[in-house]
Amino acid sequence: MGDEPIDVEFQRWLNPPKDRSGRAAAGTTPLEVSADDDATKGAVGPGEMAPPVRVDTDSAAKLVLVAARMAAGFFRPTRSTSVVWVEGDSELAVDVGAVRLALDLGRVDLTLPVRCDQTGPAEVVVTFAVGRPDRPAGVYAATARRPTGPQLIVDAWGDALVAFAWDVLLTLAAQLAGARGKDARGNLLVPADMAVTREALVIAPMGRFRFAGQSGLGGTP
Repeated sequence: MGDEPIDVEFQRWLNPPKDRSGRAAAGTTPLEVSADDDATKGAVGPGEMAPPVRVDTDSAAKLVLVAARMAAGFFRPTRSTSVVWVEGDSELAVDVGAVRLALDLGRVDLTLPVRCDQTGPAEVVVTFAVGRPDRPAGVYAATARRPTGPQLIVDAWGDALVAFAWDVLLTLAAQLAGARGKDARGNLLVPADMAVTREALVIAPMGRFRFAGQSGLGGTP
């Protein structure tokens, strides 16, 4: 998490094109950038917090599709929207181009469209209990052992689908934090907290801690 290059869609969302007055073009992003935001660029130390990134529900629904594509291993432009998982004689197609995200207070639902020969098109819903503004939980979440969906699919692929959904959510958080900027050593910021309401997903970016003897983080020592 946090080591992948920032996808251009996240960069465009956080750094939208500007009109002649220097303001963000209308309808490009709900993010409000203040003078304090500019002052923190490149000046965030290890463990220090940068201004939060607030993503409205519509934007989150669009960006989660990019995160799902990345979690599935598509890091370059492609027309493919599905991946096929194989386990022995079993196969499951996951339509990463149609993943849906729904937000509620302290809750994230990810709906994964899937397909196999036995069931045809179906949907599996993975629900995560996460932090909220009045009850921060860092980047931790809880979920049920079994997602919601056809029993045949859940019995065979439940663990893998939960893991994939979690990877999608972590990728979304990491991309938003990294798109916010870099720390004082030139490393991408990482998510330190994820709070969810019915109206928005809020990610709190943080400068990375430097561990003794670690030299592979990149950036300036």
